[in-house]
Amino acid sequence: MSRSGHPSLRELRADITEMYNGEGPEAARMRGAHLSSLIRLTPSLMTANFGSGVLTLWFFTPDVPFGLWVWMFALCTVCGLAMLNWVRRRGRPVLTASSRSVHRATVHALLLAAVWGVLPALWFEGSAVGLQLPLVALISGMLGAGSFVLSPLPYASVAWAATISLGSIWALLDVGSAAAVSVGLLMSLYAPIVVIGSLVNWYKSTALLRAQAQSARQEQMLSLLLQDFEQNAGDALWETDADGRLRHASQRLRELLCLPLEGQEAEPLLALLSRRGITGAGLLEQQLNTGRPFRDLSLSIQDERGTVHLLMNGKPLSDENGAFLGWRGVLSDVTEKVRHEETLRRLAHTDSLTGLANRFMLRDTLNRLIAQKRPLALLAIDLDRFKAVNDNHGHSAGDAVLQAVAERLRAHLPTEALLARLGGDEFAVVLSEPADLPKADTLAQRVVDALAQPVEIGSRSLRIGASVGLTTRHNEPVSLDGLLVQADMAMYAAKESGRGRWARYTPLLGEHSRRQLAIEQGLRNALERGELMLHWQAKLDLASARITGAEALMRWTHPTLGPISPGEFIPVAEQCGLIDAMGQWALREACRAGTQELAGLTVAVNVSPAQLLSGHFLDHLRETLAVSGLEPGRLELEITESLFMEDAEQALQLLRSIRQTGVHLALDDFGTGFSSLSYLRSFPFDTLKIDQSFVTELLSKDQSRAIVRMIAELAATLGMRTVTEGVETMEQMQAVRAAGCDEVQGYLISRPRPLAEFQRSFEAEAATKVAG
Repeated sequence: MSRSGHPSLRELRADITEMYNGEGPEAARMRGAHLSSLIRLTPSLMTANFGSGVLTLWFFTPDVPFGLWVWMFALCTVCGLAMLNWVRRRGRPVLTASSRSVHRATVHALLLAAVWGVLPALWFEGSAVGLQLPLVALISGMLGAGSFVLSPLPYASVAWAATISLGSIWALLDVGSAAAVSVGLLMSLYAPIVVIGSLVNWYKSTALLRAQAQSARQEQMLSLLLQDFEQNAGDALWETDADGRLRHASQRLRELLCLPLEGQEAEPLLALLSRRGITGAGLLEQQLNTGRPFRDLSLSIQDERGTVHLLMNGKPLSDENGAFLGWRGVLSDVTEKVRHEETLRRLAHTDSLTGLANRFMLRDTLNRLIAQKRPLALLAIDLDRFKAVNDNHGHSAGDAVLQAVAERLRAHLPTEALLARLGGDEFAVVLSEPADLPKADTLAQRVVDALAQPVEIGSRSLRIGASVGLTTRHNEPVSLDGLLVQADMAMYAAKESGRGRWARYTPLLGEHSRRQLAIEQGLRNALERGELMLHWQAKLDLASARITGAEALMRWTHPTLGPISPGEFIPVAEQCGLIDAMGQWALREACRAGTQELAGLTVAVNVSPAQLLSGHFLDHLRETLAVSGLEPGRLELEITESLFMEDAEQALQLLRSIRQTGVHLALDDFGTGFSSLSYLRSFPFDTLKIDQSFVTELLSKDQSRAIVRMIAELAATLGMRTVTEGVETMEQMQAVRAAGCDEVQGYLISRPRPLAEFQRSFEAEAATKVAG
């Protein structure tokens, strides 16, 4: 066993080998327990496999290959054999199992895995793109679910994961596309993690089985000791007469009840127990008054060792005529057993890394408080920059940060508050004391302030920060899950408002969340339904008074919610992982239009930071340019300063690679960020887009005119062009021209229009605007 308490690879392999091939009774019982847990799931598992097979056939309808019918027959055969074996074993408990049984189960799992591994290897490459996604999802699900369910048999779980992942990876690599290769690489990374998780699950369940077996052996030992009390060194015999007085108090009984070594036999047993303050004496009196035998009556007493836990058994005594003579029984010291059970219970409800309560303890506590209709406050805490710690400093540093955060939270929260770690970098606090509830707002701010301070890990000082969501319950009915959802909503609202702050749940947040969910669900089908479209807004060159470029602006009309602003649906797409697909579509469509309807113009496309940092944006950009035939110099990518927030060095390296393709880069909303000049010093952009907030105040504030003039002069010095956004009047355009800007964009020149309308009207409209 390693110092961390986890088994080494050699120990794990030895334990698995012992379970599979061990000849002792313990190994047989262990095999029986693991095999029994798997057999119980056989009907569900085989039904799931059959159902997945039927879905696979449905994917290929109406043109189902003949080989796929053969594959389905093989799947049904393997599933049928498993069900036949289950029927034969049904009703018979599997207490022990032979080595041959678990090896046979492993071979069956391998056969079933081979059937699923053949599926992508034979039919993935030739299937349509629309079929490949459900196939990948199906195989990924079978990989994870099967490995988890088969964890009671480690060899079977490993064989399952290896067979399916190898077949899938081979199929993905054989396709050869960048997306397929990426998915194959991801599967090659996640398959070992699935195997490791399965082995860890087996190790934990095995440890639990061993602990249960040990506990059962201890109970059997206690039973034997009770039956053979004359030779018992740990338990004590007790016996009373018809008046309840002790007939004989052995030394062991006196030790257990903390009685003097001599005397007191004439005093009733109940009086002795009451005077000693033994908890449970009242229950004992009730049992004795019934006149019926009793077992496992719990008593506890305080002595120099702390709390001593006792179990008492007793039965009434009578003579041959049935006359009552008294009671006789056994008193057992079960302190160690109770402490062991409490330790196991505590471990089941405690986070092993931080020592805090875990998710199960939190839910139990909230359920109890809700059932008691007690007022409470719940704080959901999420660390803001924890992922960067793991990525840049390693998981050991991340664990140290979590432990430091736990200690800091303990120090700033009331002692009666329940502090729990939910997993990852998520924490929660439950306040239920009446004195603490009015301070919930103050405590939320205190948590934010405490976690805003640097965390010292070795020689490194790390800034983490946290966003906190607060919800309270008084008399209003709310379920446990509803309470957790409210706290999460408030926490995400705090993140959206800038992180490093707290927010309280309000009904308005609930409405906002439901709208966000409707938008997310709609976005998932928007591309397939053709609901997304690009509108185009012209850019006017002030020197030549000609339209020289157009910016692509994404528009979407929800089927039920109607037109939705990009400022609302783009953040949702970023959060739910859809922005990459939407951004790729916009880039392809813009490049296509640049070679056809907008030939001769420079086309500008906004790129989300999440899309840029996805890992394969550069490859997709090169592919799109090659397919469309658009000259790289006629494509301009517009980015915002938020790209640099997480990892500025990685962002700058990516921008340099994009520049090497010949594509131009524009820094959007320039002048609104706190570090715009530092980015210009690190990377020379081709274009600076002056934010429209300056144009709004251009005619009324000298300061805004000076800022616009300064940006134009700075850009000219650095060899960049300037585009001023939001120009809506001729006076604003004249002021922008006087400031030295190169291009303008806004409603004065052209409103965003669909492509066909833009193509027909932009030249005539621009000429009219300038002449006016």
